[in-house]
Amino acid sequence: MLDRGGMRCTWLQGRENIAKRNLIQVAGFNLGVLMRALVGCGTPRERAEAARNVFLFVIRTDSATGIVIIVDIGSAPAMLAVIAAPELD
Repeated sequence: MLDRGGMRCTWLQGRENIAKRNLIQVAGFNLGVLMRALVGCGTPRERAEAARNVFLFVIRTDSATGIVIIVDIGSAPAMLAVIAAPELD
């Protein structure tokens, strides 16, 4: 975390305070990794500057629910569709 996560030296006193600081730092780092994997941008500011179009559709019927995500990355569109239906007996 000190090398790549941007974590600074801790000047807090007590193990509990240091553990809290480390937990928040690691959680933020992991959130950035997750955002980069899902959206392609690691911070909200970076996402706003990217100016990509993202569309989310949720379709629900009596027999199934569908979620569709359409993303325009540069000039190449990408789509993810997930459909969940209950198991029939």
